Amino acid sequence: MTNIDIGTRLAAIERRLATAQRSSRLAHASLEDTALEVFDESGSLRAVIGQQPDGTSGVVAVNGPPPPQPAKPALAPVLSGVAVTWDGAFLDAQVPPLDFSRIEIHTGSTDGFLITETTLRGTLESPRGGTLIIPAGEPVFVRLMARNSSGTAGDPSPQAGPTGPAAVVAQDVLDGIIDETKLAEDAVGRMHIQVGAVGHTELGVGTGNLVPDPSFEGQLTAQLLLANAAWSTTSGNRSPRAVRGIAAPTTQPLNLTELPVSPGDRFFLAADIRASSDWVGDSARFYMRWLDAAGAVLSYGILKATPTAGGPWTRYSAQVQAPAGAVRAIVALSIYLGTGGTVDYDNVEARTVVAAGMVLAESIGTPELAAGAVTATKVAAKTLTAKEVKALSLTGDEIATNTLVARHIAAGQLNATHLAIGVDGNLVADPSFEGPITVGRVKTDWTVVAPGRDSAKALRVDCTATASANYNLQLGSFPATAGQKVWLSVDVQTSADWNGSKVGMYVRWDDATGALLGYSSVNATPTPGSPWQTISGLAPLAAPPQAAVGLIKLLADASSVGTVTFDNAHCRIVIGSRPTGARAEISPVGLRLYDNEGGERVSLVTGQPNFLTLAGSDGAAVATIDDRGNGAFGDLAVAGAFSVGGVRLDSRLAEAPRGVVAIGRYTGGVQGGAGTYGFMELAFNSDPTRMYRIVFDAHVNPNAGGGEAVVTLRDGGASTPSINSPSLQETVLPLGGGWQRVHLETVRPGRDLGAGLHRLLTTFRVQFGPAGQVLTMFGGAGFPAHMLVEDIGPYVPDTGILNAGGGTATPPKQQYTKTYTASWSGSYANRAGYNSYYNSQCVQGYYSSTNGTQAALIGFPSSLASDLAGASIQSVELYLYYAHWYYNSGGKAVIKAHSHASRPGTFSCDSDSQTIEWGKNVGKWIDITSIFDSTSWRGVALDPNNTSLDYYGRAEGVGEGHPPQLKVTYVK
Repeated sequence: MTNIDIGTRLAAIERRLATAQRSSRLAHASLEDTALEVFDESGSLRAVIGQQPDGTSGVVAVNGPPPPQPAKPALAPVLSGVAVTWDGAFLDAQVPPLDFSRIEIHTGSTDGFLITETTLRGTLESPRGGTLIIPAGEPVFVRLMARNSSGTAGDPSPQAGPTGPAAVVAQDVLDGIIDETKLAEDAVGRMHIQVGAVGHTELGVGTGNLVPDPSFEGQLTAQLLLANAAWSTTSGNRSPRAVRGIAAPTTQPLNLTELPVSPGDRFFLAADIRASSDWVGDSARFYMRWLDAAGAVLSYGILKATPTAGGPWTRYSAQVQAPAGAVRAIVALSIYLGTGGTVDYDNVEARTVVAAGMVLAESIGTPELAAGAVTATKVAAKTLTAKEVKALSLTGDEIATNTLVARHIAAGQLNATHLAIGVDGNLVADPSFEGPITVGRVKTDWTVVAPGRDSAKALRVDCTATASANYNLQLGSFPATAGQKVWLSVDVQTSADWNGSKVGMYVRWDDATGALLGYSSVNATPTPGSPWQTISGLAPLAAPPQAAVGLIKLLADASSVGTVTFDNAHCRIVIGSRPTGARAEISPVGLRLYDNEGGERVSLVTGQPNFLTLAGSDGAAVATIDDRGNGAFGDLAVAGAFSVGGVRLDSRLAEAPRGVVAIGRYTGGVQGGAGTYGFMELAFNSDPTRMYRIVFDAHVNPNAGGGEAVVTLRDGGASTPSINSPSLQETVLPLGGGWQRVHLETVRPGRDLGAGLHRLLTTFRVQFGPAGQVLTMFGGAGFPAHMLVEDIGPYVPDTGILNAGGGTATPPKQQYTKTYTASWSGSYANRAGYNSYYNSQCVQGYYSSTNGTQAALIGFPSSLASDLAGASIQSVELYLYYAHWYYNSGGKAVIKAHSHASRPGTFSCDSDSQTIEWGKNVGKWIDITSIFDSTSWRGVALDPNNTSLDYYGRAEGVGEGHPPQLKVTYVK
């Protein structure tokens, strides 16, 4: 080629050579589907870097030298095994080799055993040593052997042992570890049972009611049913369970309990009984089978019932008497001469009847006796015991001061019902005011009323007075210490005419002499006549210094008219490491952590804003999450998807151009005459969702002027391209004399090219030139020919049209992307009628029979319909925020489309659906183009139509913090 400065080119080559000599040998190298092998000085392969023979990639050491010999292990007996300890030392090395992998522990039962795969019992992975417990039932010998990372084993250590497992002593047995399956029959006798250890829950007989599980709720009934296939459980009569028997000639009776009796003993039997609509039989029976000392049946005492088939629960009762010779009785249920259907039993009773006069126990009380009829002179000495005294009939008024001391209380006689303090952490005994403790609390103006809030009873104070007054009632007391904090909670309801200033609950702090020190309270001023509400919280003031006693009280202040009703009172101690400064506090609402200045660093509580501040070693904050969900961190690493505003970051990045995806350069030349000649090839992978710009640039030099150069871009697809491959673009260049630059460029959607590999080829030819014309296409060192493919962004539809410039052409189509915020939403019970209880919330799935399988509809403004009229939908995305799922791990959203312009009274939607896995408290955008494929759709439905709890969840609707949104891209 003429006009090329040889000296200039040589200088350029020298500069490039100097640069190459200074650069790293592997600065621009890579291993493509192969591996790099590392050899030592002797030529032995020591490592393989890159692709391994099994298809995986990594660094694998091979043929390493044997590791050194480990030191002798130390052995110690432990329960069921031997503890093997290696101190990290080697006999023939000071330090472990750098390719150390592990220490193998081998055991054998004979002296001098050989190490094999079957003697391996475990490994120690640390070169510093360690201890591992090896299971063993007899003495064993132990040897250690080291292995390096290439799997080569060294010499085994000296042998240690034999050492066997340690003997088991009482101190080694965990409390509660021995159950009934570990005890031999008759192993436990009376001398082994501690006095008072067996209570009513351990006995197969009731207390008062001789049937131990009369409403069939407990474990005893479950065990009975396991042994009798004809009986099962069903829903009870005002109780969770009842038992059901199959009416058949072969139905076995259900034995409930066995108890000792004496001839002449009388018993009262009663039961709730119900028969199925198809029941056929003689009778349903509840009976006692009388047995003599030899176990022979003497006779039966029977409660015989003839329930109406399909009728309601009915109570039946009878009295029976033990015959002569009876020593035992079996209490049982049966269906007599049944041939079809079932019979249900619930709330069964078997009680002893007082023999004298056939009077039921406790049927004679004070009202049946004349005043003064029974005096001390009529009562024989020591004939009145605890069972003759009516429950709760002796109060403090009947007992002289200081006459009851510890020796007067029988062992085991005081339980939770006798204590004026709670036993479950709540310091208020009888917090829902159901029992005798509350009866003893009430005083003037206070009464027990029914019903309460989700309970049978409540406490009410009558605030009627001639002048405004304060009312309080003590619920209990507890020992206190300075700095102690309490959490208080109580449900309150005020009458419509109540005129007080506040209601609530407080603790009065007294010193050891009873002097007042201060108060800790929670209170509020509810609207008169409003429904039940809960007043609760951490009382702001702690127990003051010298506090010895805390008095728990209810309060209703400054009232003269109306009533205040209280229920479900709670007073719980807040657990804290210290009263002030840096500390942790745990209360019923959650956890709080404080710094040295007493400021909250972590607040994880219910019903209040939560926040989290993490501090470094110097106490300074290093990461925070505030009560609005805003976070500040140092470095952030995300293993899963990272979303911004509900959109995954990779989706946002996909909206931007990705730049050059393929490029090629060429500094040589190709000369051609008549015909077509190939010049440069460039390959790339096409994505149908992207747009591509393809550029070719080179120089041409004809040997004579005249004619034209035709340059063509061709696509060979995944095959080798040729001069006959399909043309993508072509440019024509008139040829003059000397060098000329040729440039070809085209923009193509990936969907037009097709997904996958495309091998592009540029070709050239001359036409209309002088005879014998020759054309050279070339590039040089300073002006290389180049070809590139550039990703210029996501797919954009072709909306251009012909416009002759006359001013009357139809406007061209445009692509629009618009986001619509939902204008209405709601939930539908049983996938039928609108459920106003949830307002605009979007509930889907099944939780209970109350609302059945629910669904939700979400609609968007009328502008959606006008925008989509005559449009072609390109893509549709939906934003939802799920605030709740049944499972903490999340659930499944089932999304469909609908055509409702406004919220309908009944539910309906399209049948096509899309199911998306969704996290709890997660808002995100999802592509629903596949189901929102018609311009007639006006919104979406959440409709799983499935009773699995995986689908039960709630998305936020219109008017909430994260309302639904719809983003539509369309051409119009």
